[in-house]
Amino acid sequence: MDQEENALLSRPTQNYNTLDSSEIGPETPLLPLPTISSPPQNQPRWLRDVTRPAFSEIKIPLEFRLYLRDVLLRFLQFILILVFLFTFLTIFKYKAIPNSSDYSDVEFNWRFDPRSYMTPMDNDFGEFNVLLDGHSHTKFSDGKMNPEQLLKWAIANGYNAIIVSDHNNIEGALEAQRIAREKYNDSITVIPAMEYSSCRIHMQFIGINETVDVSPDFPLDERLEEIIDHVHKLGGLVSVNHIPWSNSTEWGYQVGTLPGHPSREKLRDMGVDGFEVINGDTFDWQTYLFAQQNNMLMLTGSDVHSPSTGAYAWTVLNVPNITYEGIMTELRAKRTSFLFDATGTRPRVYPKKNSAYYNLLPITLLADYWTSFYSESKGMYSFQDTFCHQRKFVMHWESYFWFGFWCLIFFTCYEIGRFLFIEGYKFFSLLKLKIDNRGRNENEEERHVDLVDI
Repeated sequence: MDQEENALLSRPTQNYNTLDSSEIGPETPLLPLPTISSPPQNQPRWLRDVTRPAFSEIKIPLEFRLYLRDVLLRFLQFILILVFLFTFLTIFKYKAIPNSSDYSDVEFNWRFDPRSYMTPMDNDFGEFNVLLDGHSHTKFSDGKMNPEQLLKWAIANGYNAIIVSDHNNIEGALEAQRIAREKYNDSITVIPAMEYSSCRIHMQFIGINETVDVSPDFPLDERLEEIIDHVHKLGGLVSVNHIPWSNSTEWGYQVGTLPGHPSREKLRDMGVDGFEVINGDTFDWQTYLFAQQNNMLMLTGSDVHSPSTGAYAWTVLNVPNITYEGIMTELRAKRTSFLFDATGTRPRVYPKKNSAYYNLLPITLLADYWTSFYSESKGMYSFQDTFCHQRKFVMHWESYFWFGFWCLIFFTCYEIGRFLFIEGYKFFSLLKLKIDNRGRNENEEERHVDLVDI
């Protein structure tokens, strides 16, 4: 039998497509049609006898193929929606999002008097008639209040003098001084200043009337000495701000918030006039002792940015006349002390909610979630359009994996629910049709019986 099969397989096949009709006659042998492929001769006989259908011969129902096509199209639509959301939300994240609070209408309807229960840190200081806030901000830099609101906040918290010192500009201070002279001349005196801000140090330039050049963002010691000398030539005083904050560790960098901050000794040698010994509710004891030992100016500052901030310290002076010139004279003489309450003032103002922010809150939360797939850190802002630390960008690939996983779960659940809904709709539609047909048939039978009876 094997010999016959081998002989049959070894016979040449005829190409019926090339045969002319005249060549086909009664004696033309009828050979089997050529197959797509002959089984290899070296395979065992039992394997050659097994006939397996090719994949192309598997019949997939048309309805199922159409369903798979629709599923694929819906999945592609889902992916396109995610890509659009990613692009839109990433752009939205870095655009100006409205503040959550509305500071346009804040009122300070109290008058706090720290003299009612506190005495100066220096017990021998004696009488005083000026309570000065040595550090404050307006909307002209990163504050939330306009200059007039800042003046109202200061008056409510027991100050009758204030140093307005926005980052790297003098405009907010001059505006506050103008408003104070026009509307609140009997209540508060404004000392214009500018908070010099760089990546190495923040300093108060007190009693100047023009913006000082602050470049570069990482100044060398020689440049700092030049700036200090320039402020002195303008008739101003130089006080170093919040040393504890400046030297605190910047999160994620293992270096200071302001890297390379000069030491107190170095700053004294550079010619600074004094130091901020209290910033907000932080009492810098080391700087206080250093300033006291070196007979340097000591100031306290609220560093207020928001109306909900309380007052903790008041720099006190005793002047013949509470005027700009009188206060500057005492500051130059370094005759100051201060009151300090670590608890802070009790009354606070909490601004109203900003409806524009809450209208966009759903999109904002989505943008926050979407951009949580990566971390971007630039460190401290220099207030000179740069940052003080090396930029770090980290992708959280596991977040992308789990996001894709849960999207797949969601899409699968959606498809299952959709399939069940459609099949359920078909089932109940057929059931209703059967019930209707059964009722129609029963009516037909009754009518037929009635006709027969008639």
